[in-house]
Amino acid sequence: MNGKNALYAALLLLFACSRLDTLSSELLDQAETRWKRANIQSYQLQVEMKGDRVEKALFEVSVRGGQVVSLKRNGQDVGITPERDYSIAGLFRTLHQELDLAGKPVLLGAPEGYSAYPMASFDEQTGRLLQYRRTVGGASNTIDIRVVEFKAQ
Repeated sequence: MNGKNALYAALLLLFACSRLDTLSSELLDQAETRWKRANIQSYQLQVEMKGDRVEKALFEVSVRGGQVVSLKRNGQDVGITPERDYSIAGLFRTLHQELDLAGKPVLLGAPEGYSAYPMASFDEQTGRLLQYRRTVGGASNTIDIRVVEFKAQ
């Protein structure tokens, strides 16, 4: 088995054990539709983010009436912007961007011929994100986003 095939085999084993599904446009659209149908407008969540190129962080988010009213990163208040709100809607925007990037793995540092592997799991009832993981073949550029706590109000 050459190095590239060994990498693919290792990645497949990792994904099989992770209980995450390959993220596709269809899977993402289905989850987002379930979230919109659930119509949860007020909630609190904690989102853990870590990766090879990002510092590990815990985001605490409060949403009221569908709008982010409080955002903290590692306990410190953070300015809320449309690009950085970490609400469930914001996480869906991030996943759409990640899918676009996965189609162009060279932008994520992948050598020619390698791919990006976006994987996710969503709550069956509400569609909200539970976990997202992206790995990039041939590059150290992983990201892991996990909703560690969610409380609907």
